Amino acid sequence: MSHLSTPEEFRLILDFAIGIADRGLPLAVVRIAPPGDESVPEGAGIEELRATVEQICRKTDRVTEAEPGRFDVLLIDCNRSGALIFGDRLQKGLASWRKERGMPIGCGIACFAPSLSTPEALLAAADEARHQSFGSPENIEIYGG
Repeated sequence: MSHLSTPEEFRLILDFAIGIADRGLPLAVVRIAPPGDESVPEGAGIEELRATVEQICRKTDRVTEAEPGRFDVLLIDCNRSGALIFGDRLQKGLASWRKERGMPIGCGIACFAPSLSTPEALLAAADEARHQSFGSPENIEIYGG
């Protein structure tokens, strides 16, 4: 299980990880959230959602809850294939949560590349993929992919 980082800790680790990714270590960022700019309403199972996201993460992953029910996950030493496996595990883990609450949760993935070499670019790409994920049956989308 992963430790939930504050948004500030997450950003510091992301900055550091990008420097390492620039030297060849695979890196992916995942954004997990409902459609649009919605948040998960209080009392709608945020604790269960948080626990599910944390259980799916590896010990080396970093996860932060930017807003209630909106998560960013940093997958260090994780390439595109590994990020898709993570997304698949996440969607399977969230299936019953989504069904019980009737609320979709999307998963957008962005992998480090020269065109995505800043925290802002990686997070924006993951968010763009998340927006597009609501058009896919699995609610998973990888940026550019």
